[in-house]
Amino acid sequence: MPFSCIFQLNNGAINKDDEVIFEEFIDSAFDKYEDFPTKIANVLFNGEKAFIYTNCSCYISSKGDIKKGDKLDENTKIGYFAANGEDIPYNKPYATIRPE
Repeated sequence: MPFSCIFQLNNGAINKDDEVIFEEFIDSAFDKYEDFPTKIANVLFNGEKAFIYTNCSCYISSKGDIKKGDKLDENTKIGYFAANGEDIPYNKPYATIRPE
């Protein structure tokens, strides 16, 4: 049975002093099931181009209410996904970030 979850840079994906600035979503990743890691957004991470990735295989359902220039933190709702319970990365980040 699938569960609905929120993509966040939680559970240690970023440090308190990291600066993550939202640039744009990668529209082609949404409204379908994707294996991980899948790029879902472009960001600036501590001044460098980077991507936010899924951290599980899931149905990437919708985008969060963020816009270009918004600063993201561990609580920012980046997007939403559905996944089977065994695929959800419990006690791990639901999304990760890596430089380009």
